[in-house]
Amino acid sequence: MSFSARSGNVFGKLKAAMVLQFAVGGAVIPFISVWLKDRGLSNTEVSAVFMSASAALLVVPFFWGMVADRWVPLNRLFGWLNAGVVVALILLFNQKYYTGYLLSYLLFYSCFNPMLLLINPLCFHYLKNPSEEFGLLRAWGSVGWIVPSIPIAAWIIAGDIENLDFALLLGIALAGGMVLMSLWLPPMAPGAAGGFLRGDGAELGYWAAVKRLLSDGVFRTVLTAFFMMTSSFAIFIYYSPALLVELGMSREWIGPVFAMGVLLEIVLFLRRGAVVRCYRDSTLLMVGGAAMVLRQVLYAVSGNLWVLSGSYFLIGFMVVFFHIGMSIVVNAIARREVRATAQALLILCGAGLGPLFGNGAAVVLTYLSGGNLRLVFAFAALASASACTLVYTCRRELDTAIMKGNA
Repeated sequence: MSFSARSGNVFGKLKAAMVLQFAVGGAVIPFISVWLKDRGLSNTEVSAVFMSASAALLVVPFFWGMVADRWVPLNRLFGWLNAGVVVALILLFNQKYYTGYLLSYLLFYSCFNPMLLLINPLCFHYLKNPSEEFGLLRAWGSVGWIVPSIPIAAWIIAGDIENLDFALLLGIALAGGMVLMSLWLPPMAPGAAGGFLRGDGAELGYWAAVKRLLSDGVFRTVLTAFFMMTSSFAIFIYYSPALLVELGMSREWIGPVFAMGVLLEIVLFLRRGAVVRCYRDSTLLMVGGAAMVLRQVLYAVSGNLWVLSGSYFLIGFMVVFFHIGMSIVVNAIARREVRATAQALLILCGAGLGPLFGNGAAVVLTYLSGGNLRLVFAFAALASASACTLVYTCRRELDTAIMKGNA
């Protein structure tokens, strides 16, 4: 792996951060919809909670990205955000009323979700060729995501099968560990500290760099495609466990089934560098997108638990080749002054607008159909197909942008 000479022991630190940060999500996200329903919320109320949290990401990611690019080192920002996660999960755990659940989850999502992409520019900063080299680091994030499923499954089997409180308590502990871990993260100074940096042979202010970024047609297309795909991905994350439980799956299998797709992610991340050398980046984006379309179609039409569980393997292709591919494209397009902001804008579309759109559609569809989740997954299949279409229309421009960014 071709780390820059300044990296020193940075790989070990970034690897540990990937494991721990994604473990926080793996402890909470796969179980939260079932946990909320256990607390008495309906499918429509759960959808409204997720939609409200996504709405917060219309503002929050850009704010945190601007903070990282202008004032606070990105490595320190992770300590702030994980402290917010700890507070949010403690509040969520102790709620008794719908409004409390909504506000607590909104705080959790606003602090946690941006970190899943903001950790990328911190890693890219120490890589010579992110497109080929990032997969090895990101694989450790996938390892972190599946690790919590083991103790959670053991807890359910050994104790009360209806009680998922342990998942939230584990998330609190892991986020607290990440607060401490942030003190040892490798440094990444704000790219636009002081108002401007010299880049590409010319001085460019922060807001001028943002304006140039937003005027790039490829960047706008990337944001739109990511918006559509993540509206589908939000439905996968939040409604798949609920549908599996409705169809008769035992709760102790929720975590292991999620882990199936993540295990494939690890394998694909380890091989991503070799695959990128053989195929165009746009081709891999299409492969990842097509896998998501097929997966959502299966959830819309099949009632076979073996088929639905096996379809989790398809998510590995989407995450490795589409989701991470888009982050690499954005890093290649953006100037150094605004790379955290560029990732934050990707989060805005991918974790804010996209899930807001997806969860909003779920609210309407479940309300009109009396809680039918099949229609929700049919919508998700259409959304991911739209993302694939957008990528196909600008495939040459995407490949050119990545080649220039790696030059």
